[in-house]
Amino acid sequence: MKIAIISDIHANLEALEAVLAKIDDEGADQVICLGDVVGYGANPNECVTLVRKNCLVTLLGNHDAATTGAMDLYFYRENARQAIVKTRAMLSQENYEWLYTLPYTYQMKGADFFHGAPITPSSFFYIVKAEEAQAHTRVFSKLAPLSFIGHSHMPHVFQVTKRHGKIVDENILEPSAKVKYIVNVGSVGQPRDKDPRAAFALWDTDTNEVQNIRVEYNIEAAARRIITVGFDEGFAKRLFSGS
Repeated sequence: MKIAIISDIHANLEALEAVLAKIDDEGADQVICLGDVVGYGANPNECVTLVRKNCLVTLLGNHDAATTGAMDLYFYRENARQAIVKTRAMLSQENYEWLYTLPYTYQMKGADFFHGAPITPSSFFYIVKAEEAQAHTRVFSKLAPLSFIGHSHMPHVFQVTKRHGKIVDENILEPSAKVKYIVNVGSVGQPRDKDPRAAFALWDTDTNEVQNIRVEYNIEAAARRIITVGFDEGFAKRLFSGS
């Protein structure tokens, strides 16, 4: 079975539509969303509607939590706080209530799914460096063979053992009693790895091959929408550089 895993859409409709079209082309059997459907971008309602229609399950991201009041706005910079407040007003009541119901985690055979670090799903910690993966050595026995995450907007594969955590360049993952993996699938709507193309992961559950797939989309249109709705212009500019 092929499972497409998306994350950090951030209300970028153009990117989400392009990714969903690519997922269809790849013949994925299911789509799982790791959260942050809203925030930064200009089309929260449209993106929520598409995610609800296309995803088997959607998790709660930190921007989703802040939008529904489940997370304090204190944790955000002023421009992000303003975007969150405006997003609240833009969402329909139905879509707002749906965001409020989202879970922190999802489990299936062979894998667990989170928005942030598996070690404390509700705290939205980042895993960007090997040192942050290293923290998971202390909960190694509780980790699934594969853990899929988002949050940092940077696709990486981390290998974790009982003693070490490190970044690896692997596509065919071979978890065992001694080795497990944490896979960051990157961001659909706001990549930050210097590649402006939308990102998602495709997991073959039979072979444990995990592909990071990049998709071109109409960045100009997405950026124009952000400025038109009155969000910080910086949210639009960073789309072009993937930063």
